[in-house]
Amino acid sequence: MHWCLGMYGSASTWTFNLVQKLAATLAPDRPVVPHFVADSLADLDATAGTLVVKTHAAPVAAGLAQRASAIIITIRDPRDAIASLMAHNKAPFDLAVNVTAATAFLCGRFARHDRAILLRFEDRFYDNPETIEKIAATFPGTLSDEARDRLFAETRRAAVDALIAQLETLPTTECQFDTVTGQQDIFDPVTGWHKHHAGRKGEIGRWQRDLSRSQVAAIEERLRPWMVHFGYRPTTLPSTGAPGAPPAQAKL
Repeated sequence: MHWCLGMYGSASTWTFNLVQKLAATLAPDRPVVPHFVADSLADLDATAGTLVVKTHAAPVAAGLAQRASAIIITIRDPRDAIASLMAHNKAPFDLAVNVTAATAFLCGRFARHDRAILLRFEDRFYDNPETIEKIAATFPGTLSDEARDRLFAETRRAAVDALIAQLETLPTTECQFDTVTGQQDIFDPVTGWHKHHAGRKGEIGRWQRDLSRSQVAAIEERLRPWMVHFGYRPTTLPSTGAPGAPPAQAKL
């Protein structure tokens, strides 16, 4: 089983699709069995094929980590992740902060796992063929240069947008109510792509334009230890006695 764990807006859905493609390429004798959010380990039948699980939060995270042969973790500057949630998912600021903090802390919890691969959005890993090779190394077999180039072409922005444009025609597509954001959206549980994923530019630093100073200060107060640990420089000083994440949550 491969577990794709990511913050919102961190290209975790791109990773989920890449891992499925790698599984089909490197283990062609086993069907690929995708799970978009696993609420119970009982749902995961390893005898059915190669399991690929994608989650943001996960009530069974410890069990997933124990069973996973690889944990592909994607993180992003939380200020940009929150700006993205507000722009694309129409999430209110407070909700965007809460879900981003929860997923950031979960990613931080497993970042040091001995089977983890940590990918930073700001490194544009989704535009680098070396990412494909790095994840391919977690599977049995060897990825050929030809297969790597094919997978890279299949995961370009234009190819992704072309697939999303056809979501309504896919037999697995459904209209989903997102309980996190409160929005209705067309969604494919096999690929994890939503209609709102189309046309994204992967802008780095958009928070400087989209967020107010007070919003930036609130995010940095909540996530300061996490940001410093992962190399995201806060722009504000910590406020004395201001509420933040509980110490137990903030530990990495």
